[in-house]
Amino acid sequence: RDMLAHRLARTGRQISVGQYAMTIVGITLLVGFTLASTTPIGIVASLFVGLLIGTALPHMVVGRMGKRRVAAFVGLFPEAIDLMVRALRSGLPISEAIIGAGREIGNPIGAELGRVEAGLRMGRDLERLLWDIANRIDVPEFRFFIIALSVQRETGGNLAETLANLADVLRRRRQMRAKVRAMSSETRMTTMILAGMPVLVIVLLTLSSPNYLVPLFSDIRGFLLDGLALVMLATGVGIMTKMARFEI
Repeated sequence: RDMLAHRLARTGRQISVGQYAMTIVGITLLVGFTLASTTPIGIVASLFVGLLIGTALPHMVVGRMGKRRVAAFVGLFPEAIDLMVRALRSGLPISEAIIGAGREIGNPIGAELGRVEAGLRMGRDLERLLWDIANRIDVPEFRFFIIALSVQRETGGNLAETLANLADVLRRRRQMRAKVRAMSSETRMTTMILAGMPVLVIVLLTLSSPNYLVPLFSDIRGFLLDGLALVMLATGVGIMTKMARFEI
């Protein structure tokens, strides 16, 4: 439950675990009864397919929303640090620099730093507020930022120069990540095609010859073959996805 709540929080939307569960139930019933009324595969098999789609679709949508928001956060973060550096060089404290950057930068950074401003008004500790964002967003770039602030608080030094160097490092990481993504694009496209072909074949066979697939959804041996095919497909997609993913 905590892991699901964390995934929902990464989207930046007010989505509760209960709403997520109700969405799964709704999609499952909708797909299940639609298949049962339009195909000859039976109510049990229809609900099983509906459960698969109802579980997978919200999971994919939430994951996509979270990744898109995190990517936007990482893309804007060097510019937010630049705003903080300019504020520090003009003589403002780090708390005011963070608040000012949150007001000037766009979302999602603006929204997250706005929470810091609200927390500071309530008397909460700045570092604790920043760690709350780090746990919610879960990107190493923001943790680098918090660690830089913590080290500077303990040892002293020129914080503006430290953050300027950090912004430069983050821009280089972003450029390297873009290069790696371009290099792995062929593998990712192959994965999408191989994962989508079985679904396309099933849809075409269902439309052209509905009775052809009935044994796969009405006999215990068909269910076993369905399960084996899903496991093999998921394993292959997982391996290829892992091959196309590089940590930078």
